[in-house]
Amino acid sequence: MLNNTKLNMKNNRTTTASTNVEYVVTASYEWNVPSKITFIDTIAEVEANADTGDTQKVKVTKNIIPNKKKLQITVSSTTTKEEGGVTKFAIKTDEDAYLIYAIKKGTTYDDEIAVGGEVMSVDSGKYAADTPLKFFLTKDTGTNVSEKAGSYSGVAIFTAQLVAAT
Repeated sequence: MLNNTKLNMKNNRTTTASTNVEYVVTASYEWNVPSKITFIDTIAEVEANADTGDTQKVKVTKNIIPNKKKLQITVSSTTTKEEGGVTKFAIKTDEDAYLIYAIKKGTTYDDEIAVGGEVMSVDSGKYAADTPLKFFLTKDTGTNVSEKAGSYSGVAIFTAQLVAAT
């Protein structure tokens, strides 16, 4: 649609007209997590996500989100165990034998993630990011203590959501 402007030259006046300029960006994000963690002794062997080839990383590969928001990724678990009044990540057997594990992040793996805690966040305007993770199994130790035989399993649940940027 055209905006019509008429100027009467007898009045010698200036006129203005306006045009709306628009652009729509659809919000979307894409992210990946390791597809499988298998403990071998106390070391975690990680199966890479098929899409990225990366092993122990949570990756945001596309982050197009509204201004003043951030994409926050947290991790929880289907299986937990209380230890010293703190809820810990755990795996268990069908016979209810538990082993506790920790998830740590960062390049030196000094930052332990609590159950339900933040793995990473990516502010609007940043297209991609990743956070290295390492899974550490805590085996039962002590005098006359042995592991309990069985097949241990559990599920780490990663959740992505948009939250207000601070």
